[in-house]
Amino acid sequence: MVEKNSIMKKVISSMLLLFMGITVFAQDLQQATTTRSIRLFGDKDDLTTVIQLIPDGSIVDVIKADTLYSMVRFGEMEGYVKSDGLAPYKPVVSVAPVAPPQATEQQQYEVQPEDRYAALVAKYGTDIGKRLYQNKVWKGVTAEMATDSWGRPKQINRMYVDQNVDEEWIYSKKYLYFRDGILIEWGAVK
Repeated sequence: MVEKNSIMKKVISSMLLLFMGITVFAQDLQQATTTRSIRLFGDKDDLTTVIQLIPDGSIVDVIKADTLYSMVRFGEMEGYVKSDGLAPYKPVVSVAPVAPPQATEQQQYEVQPEDRYAALVAKYGTDIGKRLYQNKVWKGVTAEMATDSWGRPKQINRMYVDQNVDEEWIYSKKYLYFRDGILIEWGAVK
């Protein structure tokens, strides 16, 4: 009889431990927002194991945290980040207006001119607007100006290098290369 009670206690305690483990595992992970671009390390004791740069304002799942480092999940990757680069995640709730204000006919023309040339001149001035209308680009144009000149690319390859965001825009026969939204290079697609 004593042996049955002992076995029963072991079974109950095992079930209790299993239930507690499932409960802890099933809890939602806390989310945090990055307060700046931060590095995701594979090992918190070896800071040369950078896996990826997480952009400012990204949302990560916090697995465990201490005062110096937090173990996080960003997409499919898990690793460590410095805890001072995280802030509690607060979802943004926005309310759409019931009815957008109606623009007068004159305002509609100013916002969306019928003619592309007139739109570019209104947006950038005569000199730059004329060059963009002629599908020209040059070092220093913004990503928005390049889109207004060449249109949307077929593909955008984004890379995070140090604290910069580099983008390679691929068109059918040419590419544009941006650093932090400013054109720095272009050429023929190879």
